[in-house]
Amino acid sequence: MIRDKLISLKVPQALDQFYRCYFQTEFLGEDNLKMLKNQSALLVMNHTAFFALECYILGTRILRDYPQSDLKGLVWKGFTEGPAGFWFKAMGGQTAKINTGAALLSQGKTVLIMPEGVDATDVRNRFNTFHTGYLRILQQENVPIIPIGFSGVDESIPWVVARNRFIEEKFMKPVNPDFNFVLMPKLPVFRPTKIVFNIGKPIKVPATDISTEEGITRWNKQLKQTIEGLVYDADQHREDRITSSKANNIFHKLVAGKTTFLGEH
Repeated sequence: MIRDKLISLKVPQALDQFYRCYFQTEFLGEDNLKMLKNQSALLVMNHTAFFALECYILGTRILRDYPQSDLKGLVWKGFTEGPAGFWFKAMGGQTAKINTGAALLSQGKTVLIMPEGVDATDVRNRFNTFHTGYLRILQQENVPIIPIGFSGVDESIPWVVARNRFIEEKFMKPVNPDFNFVLMPKLPVFRPTKIVFNIGKPIKVPATDISTEEGITRWNKQLKQTIEGLVYDADQHREDRITSSKANNIFHKLVAGKTTFLGEH
């Protein structure tokens, strides 16, 4: 397998070191991942638009420290079933389905899921709807959830959000019918801005709590709030680190990007 070959060649170690230099990556609460040494878990994380840089950075750190966890990511079918499907599958991607996630967990694998799904592509909102499929996975295979929030990826991948009916119809709406905008990366990407991950304490959701729709709704709201809190703390830590160094502060003012909105949205 490509994954095993990369591990044997110590590629995760090399990439992790690159990320530390280029993105000044930091992982807060990293000890909360230690359970991956001997059991599977469901990693639940916020998401950003399209490129999913956060998945590569987090996945590299986990492969470096916990190769035995055999990390798999549940992703939009357009990635696994599209022209680049071989790459995504080789990197551990699986089409996001409830039964698939439960099966992977039952095999002892660690699964990463981002409940915002393709809705995270709507860069107009910091957080979007958390879909409840991840809790329905736990109905079949109840393992601990490790909540994760990150900060800084949006500054590394800024966007231009515009209107063009042809592109909206041909490219955006096939991904999500609610998208009434065009999303384009603002070059250059990826920009060398600081990225911080915040790993929350593992949460064991009682099976009885998610046996009803009411319970699923309640837990989904609670877990979303938990991840929003992790992102907020990551934001604060990132800002403190940047502003504590005059040189780094100037550097980020020069390189960090902001999403630009053209017209009304």
